[in-house]
Amino acid sequence: MSRAATTRMGLLEVRARRAVAGKGARLLRAKREVLASELWRLVHDVLEGRARLDEALRRAVKALELAKALEGEERLASLALPAARAVPLAVTVRRVWGVPTPSVAAPPLVRAADQRGSSPVSWGPSGAAAARHHEESLEVLLTIASKELHLARLGEEIQETSRRINALEQLVLPALRSEASRIAAALDERDREDAVRLRRFRARHPRPA
Repeated sequence: MSRAATTRMGLLEVRARRAVAGKGARLLRAKREVLASELWRLVHDVLEGRARLDEALRRAVKALELAKALEGEERLASLALPAARAVPLAVTVRRVWGVPTPSVAAPPLVRAADQRGSSPVSWGPSGAAAARHHEESLEVLLTIASKELHLARLGEEIQETSRRINALEQLVLPALRSEASRIAAALDERDREDAVRLRRFRARHPRPA
């Protein structure tokens, strides 16, 4: 940081900069508190979502194993091929205290038997159940993915905000306080010297009676 002029205007300038830096640090702390609150809310949602995903995948795997046993892998593979599809995803960005956070949305993924590319009668009950459970798992997965993207972005922004707070509080503000003290001390010393010179001048040049 460059030194300010050792003048009263320089002192006022440094004090004004210190006030702005202090206000900036307070605003950043408020921002971090809001982001942290949002982060902890999301952590709870993500943990809950992962538990739902674990349960959905457990059901899907169990249903698939049963379908393989009852209908055979070859038949299931022949049904899976026409059932394949592209899933359109919509990614939007919202802002929390100016932080862009992505959100992923998809249409409903669980389909009726007649929407899987084959005649409904082609699907046995166990194969249809396995397909449904896997589609349900994908829905849960996409919901969690959106929240985890948001969680990661918030974590990055909290770290960046903390770095900025530390820079202000540990570097900028102490430097400005030190600079203000230096200028104030120099001005005080200058005032004392001026007072001494004035007294000497008056002593040498007394006013006429």
